[in-house]
Amino acid sequence: MLGLLTLLWANAALAQETVVLQPRAEGVWLQGRVAVLEDREGHLTLEDIRQSTPGQSWQVPPGPLRLHGPSAWWLRIQMTTGTRDDQWVLTFPTTAIRDIAFHGPFASDGLNWGSGAQTGLIRPYASRPLGMERITYPFHLPFAGDYTLYVRVQNTIAQNITPAIWEIGDYVKNRQHKKLFDGVIYGVLLALLIYNLTLAGVFRDAAYLHYVLTCLTALLTIATFNGHTAHYLWPGSPWWIEHSYVIWPALWLASSAGFARAFLSTRVVGRAADGPVLAMAGVALASAAIGAAGHTALSQQLNETLALVGIAGITAIGLWIWRRGQPSAGWYLLAKLTLFASVIGVVAVARGWWHAPVVLSYGLQIGMAAEMVVFAIALSARIRAIQREKTVLSLRAAHLARAAMTDALTGLANRRGLADGTQRLLAQPGRHAVLLFDLDRFKPINDRHGHEVGDQVLVEIGRRLLQHSRDSDIAARLGGDEFVVVLGHCPGRPALDAMVQRLCDAVAAPMQIDGLSHQVSASVGVALAPEQGRDLQTLLRVADQAMYAAKRQPSRIAFAEVPAVRP
Repeated sequence: MLGLLTLLWANAALAQETVVLQPRAEGVWLQGRVAVLEDREGHLTLEDIRQSTPGQSWQVPPGPLRLHGPSAWWLRIQMTTGTRDDQWVLTFPTTAIRDIAFHGPFASDGLNWGSGAQTGLIRPYASRPLGMERITYPFHLPFAGDYTLYVRVQNTIAQNITPAIWEIGDYVKNRQHKKLFDGVIYGVLLALLIYNLTLAGVFRDAAYLHYVLTCLTALLTIATFNGHTAHYLWPGSPWWIEHSYVIWPALWLASSAGFARAFLSTRVVGRAADGPVLAMAGVALASAAIGAAGHTALSQQLNETLALVGIAGITAIGLWIWRRGQPSAGWYLLAKLTLFASVIGVVAVARGWWHAPVVLSYGLQIGMAAEMVVFAIALSARIRAIQREKTVLSLRAAHLARAAMTDALTGLANRRGLADGTQRLLAQPGRHAVLLFDLDRFKPINDRHGHEVGDQVLVEIGRRLLQHSRDSDIAARLGGDEFVVVLGHCPGRPALDAMVQRLCDAVAAPMQIDGLSHQVSASVGVALAPEQGRDLQTLLRVADQAMYAAKRQPSRIAFAEVPAVRP
């Protein structure tokens, strides 16, 4: 009875293992349909495997196949087809199997209808059947019936290697869609890389440089996982083909940490934020060195740990900084949560918690590309913030420059502002005039009513001079009760006399301050350029002499009599 139950159990297991081949657009997923035999010493040959009693040492794992370590693993795939002369292809969802050999298919009568193949990371790219990036094996089933495929796998990187079988035409169509998707992802990352490389040169901001490094290493990581670096960059170098699977992801993680440090300004925030980010970068660089030294399994474990724990930790730091009032950290959080969600999805599928092959194929690429897009948006916001800061600084600098050239009491130009404006005015061709005003009867107001009233008188005098001057003229206060008006491109004497008299009348008009009427007058000395000077200092000296002469005249206006200055 026990022997009969054992035989029935073996037949039931065999029936469950057997794959009925039918063309499907999405292929035939072989999870729970592949028998596995561990070869701990790695010495078993194909003949040893084929001579084994069915069910003796074979196991059929129900979940995804994650076969790695020092052992070799034999896979047995039993198939049946009701048609003849079919072309099929066995595919693996990865490009990163270290060493893999295909045997068969063998018909039920023992005849081998396949040519076999051996490929993997430790062999040149030319060893790949069909010349495709993914590990594939095309085979031909000439007749209806039962067939068996054997595959020997040796792998150091822990990953999902559950295969699928496709009708070859369906698989080629599927790969075309994948190539289109890869092209879009590469195009997005290349555009972001070039654009932000340009911005890095313009703004000289460390965040842009770290973004470019992150984008470049992300691009190389995706291209490596897709098999394109092995196909196009180093097809004849098995060392690079194998080690790039752990080196580029480690460098991407290190670059991501560097970008986080620059973008979030963790060095400024403090050790609580900066320490973990620096630690992540250090571990990632160590992982790259370990992988380059040949310890790819350890490097892969470090990369996986950093991809989950490190991203979660930096996300928490970003949340902390965001809550402390740094708005840009919100963009960082959005980017990291997008990537974190994709990593969780890929891990869930790889562990067998979720059956979604499309997530395994596209999830990480979508997450990494989306992260870089959000970071690019964040950096664009950073540009606007920098521009706003520059605008504010420019306005502040302009305000300070104006303040440095403006009299604080009257708002007219001060000595510095007068010198700067007059220098430009005198450089223009034509005739110009410098009018020096000295107020009369101002001291009694200041002494009798106090400095506050005196200051109000000075403010009113400044306003009147400015009001009765032209836009091209310069009105200034030298200090005390001395004022200067520089007339640019002044007219001939009759019109000039009228302009000077109008300014004197404006100064002498009565003014009401605190309910009291006050009145001052001015003595004015006039110097002409270029006849009596070509620089402000000379013209002021000449005008000052004329002003003292004006105090002795009834009109209180005097034009300098200094001879013309010869060029």
